[in-house]
Amino acid sequence: MIRRILLLAIASLLPVLAHAQVKLLRQPSYSNGRVAFSYLGDIWTANEDGSGVQRITDHKAREIFPRFSPDGGLIAFSSNREGNYDVYVVSARGGKPRQLTFHTADDYVVGWTPDGRKIIFQSSRNQGVFPSVATLFEISVDGGMEQPLRTDWGSWASYSPDGSKLAFTRHPGVWSRKHYRGSYAVDLWLMDTAGKKFTRLGDGDYKGNYLWPMYGNDGEIYFVADRLPGERNIKFGGPEVMKSVNNIWKISERGGAAIQVTHHTDGNLFFPSISSDGKTIVYEDNFGLWKLDVATGKSTEIPIDISPT
Repeated sequence: MIRRILLLAIASLLPVLAHAQVKLLRQPSYSNGRVAFSYLGDIWTANEDGSGVQRITDHKAREIFPRFSPDGGLIAFSSNREGNYDVYVVSARGGKPRQLTFHTADDYVVGWTPDGRKIIFQSSRNQGVFPSVATLFEISVDGGMEQPLRTDWGSWASYSPDGSKLAFTRHPGVWSRKHYRGSYAVDLWLMDTAGKKFTRLGDGDYKGNYLWPMYGNDGEIYFVADRLPGERNIKFGGPEVMKSVNNIWKISERGGAAIQVTHHTDGNLFFPSISSDGKTIVYEDNFGLWKLDVATGKSTEIPIDISPT
């Protein structure tokens, strides 16, 4: 009798277990109501409400950093199919990916140029001040020889909608180095692409990381920081710094004070990206995917249900 009850209980739970929200979703990108992300080493897409999940790649290699093209028709990503990470591109509906870079250094996809003709990626190829320091490159979506961007260092970047400016992080600090304050923190810069003029953004009070810059349509640059109130009086390495948590902030391209946008408390907000129309930012937080409406400042979680097959 007891065995029969247990079997009935397990059977009643099977539908729930088969349709549970999955976690450990990484590095999302957003376009036209769809979100692309990395999960279990492959690239997936889903509707912004979590439905309509589609597996775009299925390979034993690890595939990361998916980024929609501006028109949403393609997805650029990095894969170690050939031993190290190279840049690939695939249709957003699925199909056979095309390999675009072939260097022995790891190439990590960062984003696209606004016209959709080139993919931005970072790589350490002895181009920077030090051999191991990452710099930024662009590669045509049709293939060919990649070209370095005219920044001496660079790890993450985003063009303004008209392509006249580039917001980028110059110092190659480690994104996982939480609560860090000091000279090796990731800094935020703005490049005038025509005049090659460089401007550092931020203020002297906050000496922490400015991560993953994203250029909005309103002249605001969004980024991730773990800034605290009263940064000027915080002792580096002290207990106050350990209270800092990652959130999305924004700062004008003209400079000035940064403004906090999201208000998560867990500290696990990573790898955001902004849609080509500048209206939506998606990011990972606490091992799930979230969507930020830029106009309202409201964030909602995207519950992804990947049923076992």
